[in-house]
Amino acid sequence: MAKRGRPTGATSWQRNPNHVAAHHAQVLIEAWLAGAPVLEIRLMLLSLAANPEQHALIEECWSKRGNERRYTVPPKIKRKLCRLAVAHVVELRRDAIQRRRARAAETALRTQGWTEIQIAEILNRRAAERIDLEAPDLEKVLEIVKRRTPAITLRRKATSRKLRK
Repeated sequence: MAKRGRPTGATSWQRNPNHVAAHHAQVLIEAWLAGAPVLEIRLMLLSLAANPEQHALIEECWSKRGNERRYTVPPKIKRKLCRLAVAHVVELRRDAIQRRRARAAETALRTQGWTEIQIAEILNRRAAERIDLEAPDLEKVLEIVKRRTPAITLRRKATSRKLRK
């Protein structure tokens, strides 16, 4: 009898930061190929809003886009898009960890009998702490992006682009 439920490893990529960053990079690559406006990309990467270096990277990638139809992403642009995806994933993980810690601290303070105002003051002091995370490896992210092209994509092999006679 076959085992019920999801197959083994079906959700394991979500726990691997390299794979999550590669997924985000593929979304950025598809957006670049589709010619998405810079404003939409900034909204997608809202967690990087405070970082001017990341905004410069976005502008640099989209300024070299051009108006003609593209089926491939130049290697330099692909590397920059992967860097953006890695930075985005790190910020998302940092936000998730901070929210989880704040929720646990709030629960602990409530059980100790602190008032809402006191809890808010304590949490505001703790929110200023910066969490240092290890970023996913850019080279591994690039490898994953190169070997896995989504089934439905704007990236096509040269043979499929040629018109058949």
